[in-house]
Parts: sequence; C-alpha cells; structure tokens
Amino acid sequence: MSLSRYMHYHYYETADVGGTRRLKRDVIMSVFYMLTLPPLLYFLIFFKRQAPMVFDRNRQIVYHWYKGNVRAQHFKDLRIHEDSQMMRIQTRSFGKRGEMQWANFMVQPRHNPYYNGKDAYEPVFAFICQFMEYGREHVMSQCKQWQSNDKPFAFFDDEKPKDFAQQLNAVLTHLSENDTDIPLDKDNLPLSTGMDMSMSMRLSRAESRESNKDVDKSE
Repeated sequence: MSLSRYMHYHYYETADVGGTRRLKRDVIMSVFYMLTLPPLLYFLIFFKRQAPMVFDRNRQIVYHWYKGNVRAQHFKDLRIHEDSQMMRIQTRSFGKRGEMQWANFMVQPRHNPYYNGKDAYEPVFAFICQFMEYGREHVMSQCKQWQSNDKPFAFFDDEKPKDFAQQLNAVLTHLSENDTDIPLDKDNLPLSTGMDMSMSMRLSRAESRESNKDVDKSE
C-alpha cells in the first residue's frame, strides 16, 4: 500500500472517521513533538551534576561553584531559607557586572521537587550545624568513608573553575571588608526578605533551649 493510499484510508475510510480535523490534530502534535523533544534531549544529555558544597572548618567558610562562578560564605553569616520545595543554603558570589549577590545551594532531602517538609529538613540542618560546631568525627564517628557514592544521575559534572582560588579569595575579601548590606531587625535577625536567621544563631538558640530543659529537669 502506498503512503498516499494509507493516509487516505487512515483518515477517511476507517470506522472512526475524523477527516480533516483528525489530520490537523495529528499534524499539530507532530510539530509539537519535533519542537520540544530535541531541546529536552539536549538538556538531559548536557545537564551537569551540581557541584558539592564544601564546609572548611579550619577556615570557617563554606563554598561551592556553579558554571564557573565560585560562591562562598563565612560560617557565622551562613543563612538558610526553607519552603515546601527545598532548603536553600544561601551564599554570596559576584554577578556578571561585578556586584555582590545572593546565591542558593539547593537541598531536597526527599528528592521531591514539589514537597519537602520540615520533618525532612530538621535532621539535615542538625547534622550540618553539629558538623560546623564540633567536626565530622562528632556526627559520623563510625563512618570510614565521608563522601557518599549515591550521586544524582548526570552525564557530566560541573567542573571546578581553573581560577577557583582567585575567585574564592575575592569573594571572601569582599565579605570581610564590605559586606554590610544584610538588613537586620532590632533583634539582629534578617528582615523579611526571604532569608531565615543565620545558622549560627539557630544553633545557639537550639543549644540554649536544650540547656534550659536540662536546668528545668534538675530543678
């Protein structure tokens, strides 16, 4: 059967006759698939795995990178923001015009892009805070391997920038000398600008609550 004969039979001679309307629908869907599938395939192949966030307790800094741009923050100023989709660990980096801007390291404990509740964030946050305060031997004393092999699937890694050291030093220098643009309220907490309180503040408050509980029990 020739192609023209098959098309005529398929659209005009079958029991479920759709005629021109059915033909137009199939043409529109074919065009839609041809326009959307190639970009999606390109994205899946060349999508890069997120670079890890490094906590350097000796220097009291945290840093990571994204597409050649180094992002960093001091422990004492590290902040997080939690919502139903993800936990955003907030660092600082230079923009394209050289201005200092906020940058997010996204954490989704449930690997769910739509919902991650506080019950999933609290263990992660507690682990990070205890590591920052006491070291990895305190939180992972029984582990011989510190880095997990369970990594998200991707064909490529987000490679470390060649000028990593220079970028990191530039960001840290700016933060130490000029970073006074974090709006705080009268209690020295960030104003309602999408930022949560700093991790050091949250850790000190959590420890204060625990100590108060111990005092109450002893009384």
